[in-house]
Amino acid sequence: MKFYNRAKEIAELQRIREMAYTDHSKLTVLTGRRRIGKTSLILHALKEETIVYLFVSRKSEADLCSGFWRSVE
Repeated sequence: MKFYNRAKEIAELQRIREMAYTDHSKLTVLTGRRRIGKTSLILHALKEETIVYLFVSRKSEADLCSGFWRSVE
């Protein structure tokens, strides 16, 4: 997949990642309309890194936490 005009966004995600490694941990939330490439942008920007990616869907809090627990485990 090609990315057009996303250099600024990729640089910002990489800057946040670097701050998390050198300064303090960071939680980054990326929001936007459906199907515009949010997930692809994150995965592309951090493709060389080991990351925990948690997708939040419309589920109960208990179901989300259970799924996150399995992902992190």
